[in-house]
Amino acid sequence: MPPYHPDWLVNFWLGTPFLNMFDPHAVLIFLVVVTVMIVIIQRRTLAFRQEFDHDESQFQLLLKKKEVIEKQMAQLDQQKQQGKITDELYITRMKEYEVHLKYVKSELIQFT
Repeated sequence: MPPYHPDWLVNFWLGTPFLNMFDPHAVLIFLVVVTVMIVIIQRRTLAFRQEFDHDESQFQLLLKKKEVIEKQMAQLDQQKQQGKITDELYITRMKEYEVHLKYVKSELIQFT
């Protein structure tokens, strides 16, 4: 039993001057391969963009954390100068902030 192809498709293929020189099955296979390649390339490009966006957002978050910690350290200095906190509390909190700041700076170095 021969494969069934609609008459309009056969007439179109054989009636088109440039198209009738090619095997329709080979052209179909070629189109499928090209389509698959385009889809794969687009997915890789999209994955790369998402990875880049994630890295950029992580970097911006670390910069913001660094800025916030530095502001908190400045506020702590002001509170100590105004006598609102004790020396022990000042030293304890300052050490905590320095540990956090050191960690954030080490993470930032990985991005540069």
